[in-house]
Amino acid sequence: MKKIFILLNVFVFSIISFNLNAKDRIPFPVIKSEYVVFERMLVKEEHKEWFEDFWTNTILPVFEQYDGFEGAFMLVNSPPKGADASETDFGPLLPLGPPDKTFLPHGGIHLNGVQTDVQINFDSVLRGTYNYQVIHFWKDSDSLKSLVPELGEAWKKVHGNTDPWVILTKDYFTKLENHWDLVYRIIN
Repeated sequence: MKKIFILLNVFVFSIISFNLNAKDRIPFPVIKSEYVVFERMLVKEEHKEWFEDFWTNTILPVFEQYDGFEGAFMLVNSPPKGADASETDFGPLLPLGPPDKTFLPHGGIHLNGVQTDVQINFDSVLRGTYNYQVIHFWKDSDSLKSLVPELGEAWKKVHGNTDPWVILTKDYFTKLENHWDLVYRIIN
């Protein structure tokens, strides 16, 4: 949990830094991690609250056992409960989650060397395939490579002598329609 608060503080600091003079500004949030994992999940509607709790109280404490884990964020592509529709209406170029249209007007875009002023938003193809993303940061390549092989030991430190794959298969993946991971290298 401590690492999550550290990452949250870094995020808040990066927002505050926008109020500094231009010469004092940090161009990107200060993240020392070299790799980030995006886990995309389509959580069944009736299990959304359970999912958020499971990640916060079951999985993240396990990740905190790894030396190379440097924090995480959970993203959701639906508005807050009871929110007015206008609260999450950021215009057609900035939809909350994947857009419903693939081709959107966007000045300056070139395709095959021709200015089309149209963007092709390939995430529209993924619309409806995920509703949550958990993004976790890893110090370096070795840290991320340890994630799967060391899961059992990290799990035991938090949850005792249980098999994480049995728990995840029985309690976690049954509440999802889909799940996949993407790994990116971070450039600071």
